[in-house]
Amino acid sequence: MQVAQAAEASGDTDLAISMYTAAAASEPSNTPLQIRCADALTRAGKITQARQMLTDRLKTDPGQPDLVRALALVDLVAGQPAQAIAGFDQLLAANPGDVRALVDRAVALDLQGHHAAAQAIYRQVLATQPNDPATTNNLAVSLMMEGRTREALETLAPLRDVADAPQRLKMNLGILYAASGDTARSRQMLADRISENELATITRAVTSAHEVRNAE
Repeated sequence: MQVAQAAEASGDTDLAISMYTAAAASEPSNTPLQIRCADALTRAGKITQARQMLTDRLKTDPGQPDLVRALALVDLVAGQPAQAIAGFDQLLAANPGDVRALVDRAVALDLQGHHAAAQAIYRQVLATQPNDPATTNNLAVSLMMEGRTREALETLAPLRDVADAPQRLKMNLGILYAASGDTARSRQMLADRISENELATITRAVTSAHEVRNAE
């Protein structure tokens, strides 16, 4: 595992995957290890292999919540939101207070285009966890996908100076500033993490979504 972690950190994906897979094969009943290996496979784009590993483990331990969650997240990454929702629903049926499953379910709904339903969940979570950076970011992305650029910006802007705000929050805020015409603040948030061409492409997409919404 130490070799795998070191290899992954250095960018040697093939060696990392080889080591993770070997470790998982040596301890097939070690659920955390299986999940860690599946996560590494997913990051490497080996979705089918990751899904198969988790599915096989679930055959011997049906309904194990950590495995169910891991498989649902793989489905989410793989662009299979309906399958992911089935997994999150299974978790929520067993534990209605599972906030992680609830938020991840909302992400899957966003991927299906059900933005209103997703936003209702994000707001439900934020009612009990005000200004949670990850959930606030998800809400802003949902609004942005729907073309509600100004609302998305107003949602994220209060967290602009939060020290431990996720990088993806800062990225999205920079994109929203760019879409709103505030170039200076956009560059301040993005620094050199995204090129001018990439920013222009994303900004056009955000602006297009906004125009489509206004035309409806």
